[in-house]
Amino acid sequence: MSLYDTDTLIGLVRKLNPFEPFLLQMFFPNVITFDTKYIDFDVIETDLTLAPFVAPKVAGKVLENKGGILKKFAPAYVKPKHVVDPDRVLERQPGEALNGSVSPAQRANAIIADNLTKERNSIKYRLEWMASQVLLSGSVTVEGEDYPTQVVDFGRDAGNTIALAGGQAWDQATATPVSDIEAWATISEAPITDIIMDQKAWGLFVGSQHREADKVLKIINTDYRGSESSLKLDPNNGAYVQRKGNLGAMTIWVYTGFYHDKDRVKQLFIPDNTVVLASRALEGVRAFGAIMSPGAGYRAMEQYPRHWIDPNVEIEYTETQSAPLMIPKRPNGSLAVTVM
Repeated sequence: MSLYDTDTLIGLVRKLNPFEPFLLQMFFPNVITFDTKYIDFDVIETDLTLAPFVAPKVAGKVLENKGGILKKFAPAYVKPKHVVDPDRVLERQPGEALNGSVSPAQRANAIIADNLTKERNSIKYRLEWMASQVLLSGSVTVEGEDYPTQVVDFGRDAGNTIALAGGQAWDQATATPVSDIEAWATISEAPITDIIMDQKAWGLFVGSQHREADKVLKIINTDYRGSESSLKLDPNNGAYVQRKGNLGAMTIWVYTGFYHDKDRVKQLFIPDNTVVLASRALEGVRAFGAIMSPGAGYRAMEQYPRHWIDPNVEIEYTETQSAPLMIPKRPNGSLAVTVM
């Protein structure tokens, strides 16, 4: 039994405080929903063939179109769920007047909204994790309870994942981090717009131990405050994102955003000693399969919030379902480097 229909809950979710994780906001800004339980996407090889020269009066030469590969994926569901705790309904909530200024029914509504906010943010953290996996490896490994492990490989070139060793590592006196980044940027099939480092990689980059310390000092001392970025930092993630400067046309960011794994252990979205170079022309999309539930009307939607009361035990629940996959249209528009 539910006291709220689907449209009412969806309307409530849309009014809740938005949370936009950094990588999603920058590289996966667009949303596509599918009206089937499958998400279809094409992997198309970029055609870099030079246009052939011909004499002025010779007919144009027909170029062969490169075919694409259609991939189909049935995404795993995410279903964060909460109890509407009856003890919270009867107790004064934080911010409420000491004598209790609202009724139990009003508190219950507030608790439901709070639960939905937590569920929505939990899903967004999962989407941010998927986005980070795409940028780090060009693939996403999906696994979970009662879900067989699947690797969704977007076909990124193996050369776009690099690990430095020996004298090239950034903790060595022979390291050349500025030259490295400039060289790595030429690997991408789209112009690199952003360089994202974790805190440790940034520490190595600005360190005085390597031979290009003077070049780095010039970068971080350049006044870039008047320049503009098309990215508006969300207040919920701004504490974890720092814009450090520019290397040519590329903006350097330090991102310390994190999540908790199933064992409640802190994990970074950008691991220690990692540098990601990516283009916003990656054109990443947040794809969502249809919610295969009669309550949702088998509709294509980003998230399906629901609320019900178990009549057998008189316990009230909220739950939000989603069937996501983050897809890069240009998987070779990013590369990742472990710098030591």
